[in-house]
Amino acid sequence: MYKIANHLAWLSLWRRKTRSLMVIIMIALSLAGLLGLQGLYDGMITHLINTTIRSDSGEISLYAKEYRLNKSLDHILSSVSQIEKKLLTVEGIKSYSVRLQQEGLIATAHKSLGATLKGISLEREQNFGQFNAFTTKGTYNFGEKNKGALIGSSLAKKLHLDIGSRVVFTAQDATGEINSISFRISGILKTGNPALDENSVFVSMGKISQFLNLKESATQIALRVNEADNIKKVQKELQILFPNIDVLRWDELYPLLIQMRDIMEIFNLASYVIVFIVAALGIFGVILVSVLERMREFSIMLAIGTPYNMVRNQIIIEASLLGFIGYMAGAFLGWISLVYMSTAGIDLRSFEAGLEMYGYSAIMYADMHLYYFFQAFFAVFFATLLSVIWPLRILKKIKPIQVIQGKML
Repeated sequence: MYKIANHLAWLSLWRRKTRSLMVIIMIALSLAGLLGLQGLYDGMITHLINTTIRSDSGEISLYAKEYRLNKSLDHILSSVSQIEKKLLTVEGIKSYSVRLQQEGLIATAHKSLGATLKGISLEREQNFGQFNAFTTKGTYNFGEKNKGALIGSSLAKKLHLDIGSRVVFTAQDATGEINSISFRISGILKTGNPALDENSVFVSMGKISQFLNLKESATQIALRVNEADNIKKVQKELQILFPNIDVLRWDELYPLLIQMRDIMEIFNLASYVIVFIVAALGIFGVILVSVLERMREFSIMLAIGTPYNMVRNQIIIEASLLGFIGYMAGAFLGWISLVYMSTAGIDLRSFEAGLEMYGYSAIMYADMHLYYFFQAFFAVFFATLLSVIWPLRILKKIKPIQVIQGKML
């Protein structure tokens, strides 16, 4: 019985080829666009998160108590070498970077702005997040005798700085004295993290320690974890190991990124609802017209003893074939678009200035996950089931003899 129903459904589907093809194309294009947008949305958020982790917070960061509320040199990590020894005993830590920073004033001959001076180790930052990849101009070094500095691209643009330009940074040291130090720009960095690109100047750890009259001190120790699934486990171990230090995950430091990811999930859900409605209405229209056109045919089948279940199955299979073919075509087109966007990316350099304000890259890369296709399949599947309910109700209520005699449509 099912074999006959399948055969009849297949033949009926192509009785009106143009109509069926239009529905299939409509579902396929909607689904392909949905998959492409979902991958692009997720890729944008993944880029922001990865950039933030690589350039700043790592998966976990250590801060002195109260430092994040009051960024004073009175609240910093001391005896850093002892902290580092303890970090080596924790499994799951891939690398770490020790940083020392102070807010102050950066000045050129023509302009001055508020900025943050950050002391780093170039080698550690390279192991931590491949920091040299952020260099857009100049070289990734501090020059001879560490007299050079790396500067964020947005800050360099505001101050009209280029490679070799001299800047003076003024800030309060650990004793409360106001000190100044001069650097030449050796490199310009573009991390994609607005907080760094707009107000950060990077110098060697030795220079900033001398400038601030500090030894064995840091304002932040950022950690990279081997496995993302182990972040909370490592955090708990560190909290036990350092009870007097704030041990914070990246999502605790940057809750805005989590909110943006949640917003993107809402956008994706809304997109699935749209595809669901498009598929349901398209299939519903085809099946309803098909049932009304063949009302006499179905009446004859029922009058000669064909079970209603067989007629019902034929209609359900016909709708399912429409949805399945549309899904397969859309999944294939969506897969092609995701492969392209995840490898070649989308060039948005014409909007680069606006994207930089929010930390986005001018070249957008999409994510690609298998669950995209499962979600899309279930959306089309349930749309197909929903679309046949009303046509089947109409068919259930007909009186075959009256329809055959032309007394009732």
